[in-house]
Order: sequence, then structure tokens, then C-alpha cells
Amino acid sequence: MKINKRRFANSPKKRANVLAVEQKMLEIYENDFCGNVFLNDFTQVKNPTLLENGLCLIDANYKWLQFYDDDSKICLTAIYNEKNEIVEWYFDIAREIGKENGVPYEDDLYLDVVLKPNGETVLLDEDELKEAFERMEMTKKEFDEAYEIARNLMKRLQGNQDKVRDFTDKYLQKMLEKEEF
Repeated sequence: MKINKRRFANSPKKRANVLAVEQKMLEIYENDFCGNVFLNDFTQVKNPTLLENGLCLIDANYKWLQFYDDDSKICLTAIYNEKNEIVEWYFDIAREIGKENGVPYEDDLYLDVVLKPNGETVLLDEDELKEAFERMEMTKKEFDEAYEIARNLMKRLQGNQDKVRDFTDKYLQKMLEKEEF
């Protein structure tokens, strides 16, 4: 039995601590990216969202720039602070990336990779992946594929944080210049 952990691009506006969020979307068909780019600009937040290590992921004027690649099983979220400086890049490994009712989504396969601005890469949620496999929410092939995608991604990211920054900054600028959804 497969249970999808489907996450829509516009779901952050449903978080209890988010009071107001501006959202924009662009369909991009360029040499470096083909798919949908979605911006969540958190304009009002009740309380910041902090990780245990103190890293802030959501606060007033923070931005989540999400990339839903047509030909990939990786969904990238570039998290920017109020000064439009990168906080981190978060890569979700997906069973599927698609669009429903005009809104991009990803069916999460639990395993995630983080790229920090200093170039460090971190593999996250292996326990969630293993538990989902034990609950038979995925096949052995999907389980192995999630690890393979994550390992290949981590290799590609090694020493390339400046290229990733240039890529996401380019599209952040496009989204900030875009008037409406």
C-alpha cells in the first residue's frame, strides 16, 4: 500500500504561525531549468520557526523559493532571510513531481538533503524513510532509488554551493520582479 506524503507549493500559508504570505509562480523553460518556480514570501509571522540549533526557517520577510523540475525527482527549496541572503537549500527526494489544479506538488519520499551556505551537505530523515518502508508505504525499488538519488545529489553539490547560489538568486530576482501570481 502506497501512502503519498503530498506537499503542495502553496501549503505554507496554512501553517498556524504564518499570518500572511504572498505567493507567486512562474513556469520556466530555459537551458538551466524547466518546470515551475513558486515563491512563498512570508510577510507576517506570529512566531519564527526555529530548528533545535537555532537556525530560523520562517520569519517575517523570509522567502521560500521552490523549484518543481519537470524532469526530476528532486524538489529544491531555497530559504532566504529578510535580507534575501540564503539560509540553506533543502532538497526533497520525491516519488513524483507534478501539478494539480494549477499548483505544483511533490510526493515526498521522506529522504532529504540540505546544502548549507558553507558547502556542507547533510542527509536527513533516513529514519523516516526506513519507517515508511517498514510500513510498506513504498517498494524496495523506491527505497533504493531514494538513496541513489540522494547520494548522486550530494556528490553533485560538493563544492558547488556558489553555482547553486547563483542559480537560485537568479530566479529569486525574477520572482521579486514579477507583479502577481
